[in-house]
Amino acid sequence: MNKLSEAERYLLDAVRRGDEQGWPQLVDRYQGRLLAFARSRVRDAGEAEDLVQEAFIGLLRGLEKFRGDSSLETYLFSILRRRIIDAYRGKAKSLCLLRDTLRAGDDDSDAGPESRLPAPDLTASTYARNAEHRGEMHSALAGAIDELVCGYKDALNFRELQIIELVFYAQLKNAEVAEAVGVDAGHVGTVKHRSLARIRKHLLDQVAPGSPASGSSAAGTSPDPPDSPDLPDIPDALLTAVWEDHRPSCPKRSTIGGYHLGTLDPGWQGYVDFHLNRLGCRFCLANLDDLKESEDRAHLDRLRQRVLQSTVGFLKKG
Repeated sequence: MNKLSEAERYLLDAVRRGDEQGWPQLVDRYQGRLLAFARSRVRDAGEAEDLVQEAFIGLLRGLEKFRGDSSLETYLFSILRRRIIDAYRGKAKSLCLLRDTLRAGDDDSDAGPESRLPAPDLTASTYARNAEHRGEMHSALAGAIDELVCGYKDALNFRELQIIELVFYAQLKNAEVAEAVGVDAGHVGTVKHRSLARIRKHLLDQVAPGSPASGSSAAGTSPDPPDSPDLPDIPDALLTAVWEDHRPSCPKRSTIGGYHLGTLDPGWQGYVDFHLNRLGCRFCLANLDDLKESEDRAHLDRLRQRVLQSTVGFLKKG
């Protein structure tokens, strides 16, 4: 499923056909948010800029293989994150500030979920064996998670969306999630079980469409899907890795802008506030920082024009 916006398709088409304005426009569009993200994870400003530069180079090198399965922003964030992991393996902070806070005393607190993934032969599930390679499982998992998240958003069920973010994205324990959201730990377990069942059912449908366990339902609005011994086991760490690669729950940049201006409906305003300030998603915090800086730059540009226009008559001619 292609997730590119019209603007992203336009920019990519311009770059691919060699339009001399296409690449500068693409860089201008994304460099601020990428740099804000890199600076949140790398102390040295020069190194952060180097990593952003490498991410753009990585985009060009892989341009022909990019099929639009994610937004261009998400794809660039993914390239940049991998560059940071390669450069600072074992040292780079996680993608959720809340996880960093709660794991501050752990020996592996700075290790991302990739470092906790079992070897490929240990993570192979029933679906992965049928699909013959993990790349297809990764893609199918992304679709399953996206369907689950969209169900919660469409139903405005932000409480349960917060729960699965904390469970799968931040990898918190049930008790920690319960305390963060203000619910009983048993409820967290129920939401996690129900969500995993829906994800497994989606995967099974990819392998055997029309099977009794396949089908779809809106998250939080339909009975729990039945358990089945044929449904694949999915390691939590793999779910987190897929979540970080595809960012299914991250608000759109325009939504973050609406949050910054205070123009969202109360439910969305509260959810985005949680995602930014409680969960602490570094991707979205980078977008917010870039929006604020852009706003400041625009304000200075407007002031500059006002000053120039109002003082032109005072300047000596020739």
